[in-house]
Amino acid sequence: MNTLRRLTLLPLLFTGAAVMADTTPKLSSADIAAGLLSVKIDGMQDLPITGLKMIKTGDKVVFMSSNGRFALYDGKLLDVWMQQEIKELSDIDRVANRIDLSRMKLNIDDLGPVTVGHGKEIVLVIIDPRCPYCGKVMKDLQALQDRYTFKLVMVPILGQESQNVVVQLACQQASGDKKIQDSVRQRLLTQDFAGLPTDNPAQCNKEPLQKAIVTAKLFGLPGVPYLIAPDGRIHSGAPDSLTDWLANKPAVVAAPANADKSEKKP
Repeated sequence: MNTLRRLTLLPLLFTGAAVMADTTPKLSSADIAAGLLSVKIDGMQDLPITGLKMIKTGDKVVFMSSNGRFALYDGKLLDVWMQQEIKELSDIDRVANRIDLSRMKLNIDDLGPVTVGHGKEIVLVIIDPRCPYCGKVMKDLQALQDRYTFKLVMVPILGQESQNVVVQLACQQASGDKKIQDSVRQRLLTQDFAGLPTDNPAQCNKEPLQKAIVTAKLFGLPGVPYLIAPDGRIHSGAPDSLTDWLANKPAVVAAPANADKSEKKP
């Protein structure tokens, strides 16, 4: 199965919910969306429409977005990840700026995150270790460790050097050795990668890193840093004030349109 197919099917594999049967009585939108998370796909074909696929499952036909988030089923537009129907323009505005990881059945710890802080509320931060804007976020979050737990997930988007750093640190993080993991955390927070080997590690569990990369593609990552707040709000780029953004306070001064403070693929 190629990467695109794995990416498309990933949300369908996040849960073990029962497949909808033909004899099922009329279901709520949430029930339908939950069923779509685990539906058995008999066939799939790209349509001559950007970002839309036609899926055949038994005698049912579903039209689904390429990342598996939105589906047209039985005359309803569903947000599969959030398991709810989209009826109004306001619904689209709301879901476009939020990702509820718990409803996706996505366990952040499966992505090999580096944990910083011990607060009750969890913040997902997807980074490239060499990204300067990621460095700003990592500097800002250190003052918030009592309130939040930050899960730093590494993906390489800035070329070969980033790929080497990510592989080395991800392999060390996956070792399970606390001292080594402390060293990885310190390297990330200071962005000090001097002395890292350049050869591929002889032994390494790369599964968490692979899941992290697929998840980043699933989210349609526009750049890094990419943050998901405890309430599901998303932010691409470094917030002017991490504290205010996490507290959902409006920005005092609007940033220029080109000042997204994020690093994108070259």
